[in-house]
Amino acid sequence: MDEMQVQQQLTQMQNFILQEAEDKAVEIKAKAMEDFSIEKARLVQAEKLRLIKEYERKEKLIETQKKTAYSNELNQSRIKVLKARDEALQRIVSDTQRRLAEIAQSPEYKGILQRLITQGMTRLMEPKVQVVCRQEDKAIVESVLRDAAEDYHKRTGQKADLSVHPTLSLPPAPSSSNKGASCAGGVILSALDGKIICKNTLDARLELAVEQRLPEIRVALFGKSKTRVHFD
Repeated sequence: MDEMQVQQQLTQMQNFILQEAEDKAVEIKAKAMEDFSIEKARLVQAEKLRLIKEYERKEKLIETQKKTAYSNELNQSRIKVLKARDEALQRIVSDTQRRLAEIAQSPEYKGILQRLITQGMTRLMEPKVQVVCRQEDKAIVESVLRDAAEDYHKRTGQKADLSVHPTLSLPPAPSSSNKGASCAGGVILSALDGKIICKNTLDARLELAVEQRLPEIRVALFGKSKTRVHFD
């Protein structure tokens, strides 16, 4: 084999090696592009899923915040309504308390005092009872003690020693000059040296009436509740 042939073979071998190298390079590049595309698609999909979850999380958070804000606003509105209703009710009770004082100025007050005393005695059922009243009512109370005791005897068949308490008295009637405690009228009955009492003042009767009839009063003032299911 002469030198020219050797050179041709070397050239052919070089060309073959170069071609193989180029083919391999193309294959590697194609594989790399394919891997890149797959990884890119995976990363894009992962980011999409992350963004979707983040959006859903924020959307739920916003929805929760809206519900919380609405609930708080609704509760505040209910509190304001309840407060306004309670204030209106208290104004009515206060006005009624002021008007109670008018009863003590009426001709019927003497009979009312007698019935309050008899009622208190019936509750106590004690042989000795003292009556605590306002200073301005003392004369009226003393004038009805005998009739009250007789009425008590008719009702129960029992007798009782009934008298006005010598030292204790109820506060005076409410007025513009009276800045302290006040009492619209009525009596408190005491037995066993004050160990048991029966509070039968006009103020106490009003308080009891409001407490017992409060549901009816609320309905009369504000109508039936749309959210209440059970009514007594």
